[in-house]
Amino acid sequence: MKKQTSVKLFLIQWFFLVITAISGFLIYKMLFPLYYDHLKNTQIHNAYLDIAELDLNCLDDYSIFRNYEQEGLTFVIADEDMESVYTTGEDSEYLVYLNVERKLNEFSKSVQILNRDSRQREVPKLRVILTQEEMDFYVVIKDSKYGGGITGKDEVSKYFLVAIFVVVFGIDSLFTLFLSGYLTKPVERIALITEKIANRDFTVKADENSKYQEVRHLAKSVNELSSMLQQSIGQVDESRDRQLRQNVRQERLEKMRKDFIANVTHELKTPLAVISSQAEMLEYVEGEDREYYLASIQEEVQKMSGLVSGLLDTTVMEHHMDNMIKKALNMKEVMEYIILKYDGLAKKRKVHIESFLAEDCIICGDRDYVEQAVDNYMMNAFDHTEMGGSIRVTLRKSQRDIRLGVYNTGKQIPVEELVHIWNGFYSKNRKENGELSHAGLGLYIVQSVVTMHNGKYGVENLPEGVEFWFTIPQAGESRANDTPINV
Repeated sequence: MKKQTSVKLFLIQWFFLVITAISGFLIYKMLFPLYYDHLKNTQIHNAYLDIAELDLNCLDDYSIFRNYEQEGLTFVIADEDMESVYTTGEDSEYLVYLNVERKLNEFSKSVQILNRDSRQREVPKLRVILTQEEMDFYVVIKDSKYGGGITGKDEVSKYFLVAIFVVVFGIDSLFTLFLSGYLTKPVERIALITEKIANRDFTVKADENSKYQEVRHLAKSVNELSSMLQQSIGQVDESRDRQLRQNVRQERLEKMRKDFIANVTHELKTPLAVISSQAEMLEYVEGEDREYYLASIQEEVQKMSGLVSGLLDTTVMEHHMDNMIKKALNMKEVMEYIILKYDGLAKKRKVHIESFLAEDCIICGDRDYVEQAVDNYMMNAFDHTEMGGSIRVTLRKSQRDIRLGVYNTGKQIPVEELVHIWNGFYSKNRKENGELSHAGLGLYIVQSVVTMHNGKYGVENLPEGVEFWFTIPQAGESRANDTPINV
């Protein structure tokens, strides 16, 4: 059965109205007689104390009696001879007879106010013997139910009803407030959830199982709105992050291209200068000297051709790298294939290769480019490992990244060169034979590939050798390294 909050609030309102009326009536019936008797008993006792201070032998001031009579009390006072001293009413002899002579046995010298007797018309009452100057006076004080004044029964009843209404209404109001809070608690919770949604916190969902129809509909609407906002904001954030990464990558690649071209331009100046000087010398020499200069020119032309070819290869690689296809890739399988590929070269150069490859090293990458980066590390290691040396390949898995390291024995890299070796066509040589090192171009390619895979790269001088390394996030990790760390 569908329940509506408005219906329940309406029923609760009427329920408490009925409870208020019934409670007020019952309280009035039970407490008002007791309260009224207490009030009149106190009034009668005070009247007796005031009468006791009067001289009843020569009573000439009746103002006290008049004041109490206005408050609903009646008096009958007679001496021991049954003569009237004061009565409320004109027929004093009859009143003395009716209230004193007929009921002498009910009088005593102790002040005791009789309780209410519903069979009598005048209650409560006081019958007492008051002794003054060795003379007894019979005093009767009654409350007439027909008495008027502000303390008459009707007036007291009105004030008592007002007091009961205020108390009962206050208590009922507290209960109503408590129940209203209980009914509105689901709505308050939904309000808190909407505040969280406004602060882009979509982890909390509204309870759609409420027993009230309006709350269920509201909760369902809030949850649907939360899901839609979360999806929309996620798409916006993803698009923004993707655009930011693309902008950063474009800026970095543009800087790389400028640096690359600047390095190539610088490298071309040297062979061009050599060719120019050697060509001039050809005009003045003959025989063997002429052949020497021709061979020198040919050698420099080959160097220039290698530089230009490297520039073209790298440019083509960077162009296609923007469209690389990334798939789940097990780096252990890739490294086992690459190490096996270099087995023949290792035997030829008498270089010992050892490997330590961890299991389940899964990345999201393009195999061709990753292999190219590893090949450059391996060739760089072979180029700088002397005969009888060793190369150690390690593949480790951390909490988020896969780390590849290629260590080779040999001379360490001077500290001042560590920053420059990643630049394209860096020609500083670690060999002693004066040949051009290919580490600059190869490491530039590694830098580009690792960067496109949101990874990091670096080099460390270790005891008795050098280790080149790079890290790529594990498959499923969204962490990106937009700024490579060069060691």
